Amino acid sequence: MAAVFSVSAAALTGCVWQSTTPTSTSTSLSSPTDSPTATVTPSPAPTAGTPATPFSIACNTLVSPQTIYNFNPNFTLQAAYAPKSGTAAFAAAVDSGTACNWVNDTSGDTLTVSVARPGSIEFASLKSSAAKGTPVSGYGDAAYFSGARIDVFSGEFWLVVQSVQFSSANDAAAITKSALAQLH
Repeated sequence: MAAVFSVSAAALTGCVWQSTTPTSTSTSLSSPTDSPTATVTPSPAPTAGTPATPFSIACNTLVSPQTIYNFNPNFTLQAAYAPKSGTAAFAAAVDSGTACNWVNDTSGDTLTVSVARPGSIEFASLKSSAAKGTPVSGYGDAAYFSGARIDVFSGEFWLVVQSVQFSSANDAAAITKSALAQLH
């Protein structure tokens, strides 16, 4: 009987030990297994943002001939303008925007005005890049001058006015305001 009792005690101890170990193991296993499933959800696939929206406007409407004449009467609109790759005007043309170029008949200097409605990701990138310039107030939502160029962000529009004739944003004020007035 003592042998039966010691075997029964050993068996009981083994059962108790086995039943508590699997219970605590299953509790700790089920809790982490349930937790990641509940808290880790797949993130949505990244989107490409909104696409560029075409914006076509005649150059003489974007900036009136009188505004150009007031700036410098020697500037003539270049009818067959093809912007060079890597320029703001080229980027505007790629986004189905408008790119205009006037040439000074005497010096050959150019005055370029371009406007586009880039896609949301490109717009944010352009704005971030332009923000490295000097902030200019009074134009659109944000404007920056750098070198001989002013970048203006107004609503969904990106407007660039550029000429070697500009040493400050004030030099481009009349042309920039004229173009901004046409954006709706």
